[in-house]
Amino acid sequence: MQKCENELADYCSTLEGDAAYSCWRAYFELKNLEEEYPKEEIEKLVLQSGGVKSLIQCVHGVSSIRKMKEKNGDVESKGQLNSKKQKVKPFPVPDGLPKSQEELEEEEKARMPDSLYTRLLRTKGRFPAWYSPVPDHETD
Repeated sequence: MQKCENELADYCSTLEGDAAYSCWRAYFELKNLEEEYPKEEIEKLVLQSGGVKSLIQCVHGVSSIRKMKEKNGDVESKGQLNSKKQKVKPFPVPDGLPKSQEELEEEEKARMPDSLYTRLLRTKGRFPAWYSPVPDHETD
């Protein structure tokens, strides 16, 4: 696989214009396919393609088929895709909103337990010598 990627990158660097764009697009599509499909299937695709030029066409074809299946919501293609994809949020969460109870609980679980010294400093209301609080305003 590494040899094939090196050959493809070398070939792409010799091209110019639209051919170079198409070649580099195939290179990155091949990288994406490596993440989504098992290594054996990608090796089979590379071996069956025969050469660098035909590999570019094959990768474009496989990638476009994959995109069409995803677009149409094909059940088989969703089953074949790797489960690396996280839960996708439908829209970005704007800044400044208060954290949900779930997020607060998660942060609380992740915190390290306070030492006796830290608890003592908190009760006295003083900051340790190594900590300086952020100023309330900027001075220029």
